[in-house]
Amino acid sequence: MKIHLLILISSVFFFLTAQADIAVKADSVVILGYSDLSADRSTVFAGIAGDPVSGTTATSTADTCQSATSSTKACNQTSVHPTLQFKISFQTTKDITNAPMLMNICEGATCTQLFSNTSVTATANSTVLTATTDWGTICGTLGLSTSCVGTSVAASRTIRVGVDEDASGTVDDDELKAYTLKFHYIAPASSATQPYCSSIAAGAGMCNISFIPGDQKGFIDTAIYAGNDLGTTLSWDAIAVFPVESAGLGSDVSVLSGFRTSQADPVFKSFDPTNGTIPDSSVSSGAIENGRRYCFIYGTRNQAKNIYNFVTDAATATTACIEPSDVVGLLEGKACFISTAAFGSDMAPEVQMFREFRNHYLLTNLPGRFFVKTYYQLSPPLAHLIAQHDWLRSLTRFTLYPFLLYAYLTVSLGFVFGTLAMILLAAAVILAVTKLKSRQALIMIFLICCVPTLKAEVQNNETTISHEGAKEGLVKITKDGTYIYDLKRPLKKESSKVTFGQANYPGITLEVKTKTKGTQTYDFDQLYATSPGLILSYDYENYLWTDMGKLGYQLGASLMYATGNGVLVSTGAISEEKFTFLTIPINVGAVYRFEYKDKQSIAPYVSGGGTLLALLEKREDVSTPQSSGGFGFYGAAGVLINTALIDPDAGYDLESEYGISNLWVALEFKATEVTGTAFTYSNRYVSAGLSFDF
Repeated sequence: MKIHLLILISSVFFFLTAQADIAVKADSVVILGYSDLSADRSTVFAGIAGDPVSGTTATSTADTCQSATSSTKACNQTSVHPTLQFKISFQTTKDITNAPMLMNICEGATCTQLFSNTSVTATANSTVLTATTDWGTICGTLGLSTSCVGTSVAASRTIRVGVDEDASGTVDDDELKAYTLKFHYIAPASSATQPYCSSIAAGAGMCNISFIPGDQKGFIDTAIYAGNDLGTTLSWDAIAVFPVESAGLGSDVSVLSGFRTSQADPVFKSFDPTNGTIPDSSVSSGAIENGRRYCFIYGTRNQAKNIYNFVTDAATATTACIEPSDVVGLLEGKACFISTAAFGSDMAPEVQMFREFRNHYLLTNLPGRFFVKTYYQLSPPLAHLIAQHDWLRSLTRFTLYPFLLYAYLTVSLGFVFGTLAMILLAAAVILAVTKLKSRQALIMIFLICCVPTLKAEVQNNETTISHEGAKEGLVKITKDGTYIYDLKRPLKKESSKVTFGQANYPGITLEVKTKTKGTQTYDFDQLYATSPGLILSYDYENYLWTDMGKLGYQLGASLMYATGNGVLVSTGAISEEKFTFLTIPINVGAVYRFEYKDKQSIAPYVSGGGTLLALLEKREDVSTPQSSGGFGFYGAAGVLINTALIDPDAGYDLESEYGISNLWVALEFKATEVTGTAFTYSNRYVSAGLSFDF
């Protein structure tokens, strides 16, 4: 046992002393002057491609993509160059006094010195030491000139930096930090293109990419991946897509053949280098506009950030040149607002005045923007109702005139003077009305409003004494002391019901005027064909009368969720942009239940009333949804089956513990009819769920 303990103590002591000998503090190392670092910070990637860039500085990489002036060449947005410094800064784990420090680059056992300092003094974990060289010096060790020019090179080397703390004359392995350098240089004269898949070779990166148009973007429809960047020891990193507008450049083929990387900023799309799958297929940038034709010229970028293997031959034109287009959904243009409905047109002077007031005094501050947002969300259904009835339009115009006057005064005089003028005008109107009305009329109005609330106090000479048993149904005590109870339980007056059903889609059509096919018409089923149409409903019921069955009012809402796609305005084709559609009927009506006693086994019911139908449609990449709505009617009939039929005791337990008198299985048939200015909604479906009384 003592021997084992001694061995353990000796091992721990050896481990601690070995750790103390390490000179470079690993977590303090900072490397500057490179294209990229691996995720574990153990590998430095650096690349050079394209024509040399003049005017470079010692502290920043060069963008050879934007400097290209001739036809297609490989390029690098973070290219290293001869004057760019390469620095490794670090701290030591112990005090150093007059010790040599150096940085080497090694190929196997052969090392070349990049930096040396014969006398270094440092305080442990505090002093920052820096070894500095430049990429011209590094290039000279990689088979290039010190100007970083020559034939193409793909090299892997080891960068070593450290301090000879024991003054042995060499930096030992336990006194340094080693990094792998993966360097890739593409000579300007090298071919940067490859054919469109007809003879694609292994390791060529991405080819056979097809694009389809979207709204201010394109989508990668198909792509073939041909594996890692062979001969470079590097993996491919991303697809580099250059959206080049065709206007003024001739045909699509001419755009491809005359492509220069400086014509557009690239959009990079990451992919899985093991199989070429692309998580996000959309290609967008601020320069892409709808209605203009673009050729999406693409190459592949490797870990050294070199972009090449561009596909620019004529075969690409049919798959990579597209025209982005506006994308619309079913509710596009169907939103209607109160002022427009009241005054008949969004170009009416009154509507223009409201719009000007909104732009100058509501959208310029947070409360105003909140009001506008809320108004846009809530007003469309009401506006549709107003637009259908002339008397409502007249009444709405009459109601809006005071607000229109305030908007006019504010726009004309400014917010302060406009508000003051409106207050003075309102005070004058109130004073005039007060003077015109007689005191007798005011007294009469007061009495009419207040008399129903007055109650006489009834004097009663009888004395009533409460008994503890009254709460349990005690109704009489006989002369011999017998207690008589009425065990009839009163019917509950409130109920909730949750059901699921298969709903019909709203009858909405979308007309799109395309450039090539004329006017095309689409309905809900075409754009949302894959959605299941399930509808979730909730109803709250309050029964005001329970003597002859149960009669009361019903409040309910339903939700149907669907997902689909939009339509490209330019071609009429189904777009890649995803849409979400919500159908929300809100019901207010009466309900009668054929229920006459507590714990009744089966209770049929009927209900009906008015429906406010709200429709919302949102595109995945647009924050504000489109909305529409309308008013209609609903009717329903169903049957409730009491679960107490299965287990009577469970029913009493629910009431005693949770206050639930009956738990029902509900089967219901419902019909809803809504006709709006922009759509019709006729829905008949059977649903099932649970209902409970409380």
